[in-house]
Amino acid sequence: MALSKTGFLWLHIIPLIPSLLLTLFILYHLLKSRPLRSALNNHVIILMLLFGLVVELTDVVWFIAFYHNGIALSATPQFCLIWAYIDSSLFVCVSLQMAWASIERHILIFYPKLLETPSKRICFHYLPLTFVSVWPLIFYLMMLIIIPCDEPLNYNRRLCGRYDCVSVIPWIGMFDSIAHYMVPAFIIVVFSIGLFVRVVYHRYHLHHRIDWRNYRKMAVQLLSISLVYMVLDAPPMVLNAAYLWGLSTDVAAQYYSDMLDLSLWVILFTPFASVTSVPDLKTKSVNALMFWRGRHAVAPITVTNTHRAANQTRTLTRGVH
Repeated sequence: MALSKTGFLWLHIIPLIPSLLLTLFILYHLLKSRPLRSALNNHVIILMLLFGLVVELTDVVWFIAFYHNGIALSATPQFCLIWAYIDSSLFVCVSLQMAWASIERHILIFYPKLLETPSKRICFHYLPLTFVSVWPLIFYLMMLIIIPCDEPLNYNRRLCGRYDCVSVIPWIGMFDSIAHYMVPAFIIVVFSIGLFVRVVYHRYHLHHRIDWRNYRKMAVQLLSISLVYMVLDAPPMVLNAAYLWGLSTDVAAQYYSDMLDLSLWVILFTPFASVTSVPDLKTKSVNALMFWRGRHAVAPITVTNTHRAANQTRTLTRGVH
């Protein structure tokens, strides 16, 4: 069943606000604390949330406006270029970051010696993370903005039809589909399931070799985020691969179309799966929600102490005289 315009709007508006608030909440606590900010396992989470925050504040809002009005928010070539670039590059950045996270968790848990020295950390942590975060920005900058494209803009289409500039050359469109969508989805599914199997096996058969108190949270962190991708992103990517290999596009066509419309859900629901990155989550959540009570409770104490200090001052003054 095709998504109606109203259905699409509400399915994006409802999760957008809590997703934004939760993203800011997680980033605040991860960036505020030096130990959390310095932890290697948190770097990819921070980048995913930062890139996702930009997508939520721009791409998601612009899509909501587009589906509501039936036309691009600003019917100008400049806006269309920016919209297509942000939608394409940042979404792929987050997908590749998640794919790398699913690989890196195996290194962090089972091969920590690969990250013992600065040179090893550069090789097995910083370089891969930098590549997956920068490569899509360069690729789509070339394909959408720098290289001339004769495809006309249509302000009544998603991204003004500008994404056609990527798929107009068949082999580039094939590369984009496989390298930026199908391969990350495959890596996320395979390595996440592999991590779950390895964790269970080592936990109950080789538990003496690994201190699971230090690594349980990293495993849960990855598996919870991976679940979002496996449920929302992997099925349409499997269908896309099947279409490329000859499956009739009439098979599950409506489901495929609906899931493409809901592709931004991956960004919207990632913060909910990432919230386990924050230690002492219950306490910090209560403090964030009830901060006004804390300020209200402090006031009487301050006043009481002030009066007490004044009374003590008057008593000492009388004693002197």
